Amino acid sequence: MGGGSRLPGIVDGVNRPGSLAEISLILSFKKKSAGLDWALEQGLPARAWRWSEWKASGRSREEYDQALAELLDENGIELIVLAGWGLLLSPAFIERFKGRIINVHPALLTETFEKYVTLSDGRSIEVFRGNNAIELALAAGVDTTGCTVHYVTEQMDAGPVLLKQEVPILPNDNFDSLAERIHAMEDRLLPEGIELACQRILTGDRV
Repeated sequence: MGGGSRLPGIVDGVNRPGSLAEISLILSFKKKSAGLDWALEQGLPARAWRWSEWKASGRSREEYDQALAELLDENGIELIVLAGWGLLLSPAFIERFKGRIINVHPALLTETFEKYVTLSDGRSIEVFRGNNAIELALAAGVDTTGCTVHYVTEQMDAGPVLLKQEVPILPNDNFDSLAERIHAMEDRLLPEGIELACQRILTGDRV
């Protein structure tokens, strides 16, 4: 995770009766993270895992990713949930955990690296990828954006879609007001996506 704002919603979803998921480890790529602090206060297994510290010690990104993979294996991680993880995962890491990494993105995505996505009313809008997807949607002047829970592949902000939901852009929206509604929808969709991904793992229905 990054700032960890999605974390309480994930924990609430996992703690619901009948949930197939359980939290084994929470990692933040930031040294200072409100979400990390919150997790530790809740008594959850959480720690920082900072690339900058590895780089400063002379170790490579490949070593960082390898150690991260080993840490996840040691903790018996079956599903990796990215929620604000601000580092691109290496192809080797993605291949090692293929079909077991999901991400939530604050825009509507396609499963392959297409330029446009079709809305529920049949119209098409540009796909807003990257860390500034909300700003891009506002700058484009469209009246609809959304969020997507998807499997992670080597193509950034693409991959098989688990769930997605449209979010209207209102005439007086600014970044803060739109982000608030998108993040509220992410908080609803991400726990559902986690459950779906867990079901697929249990049944062997891998992507």
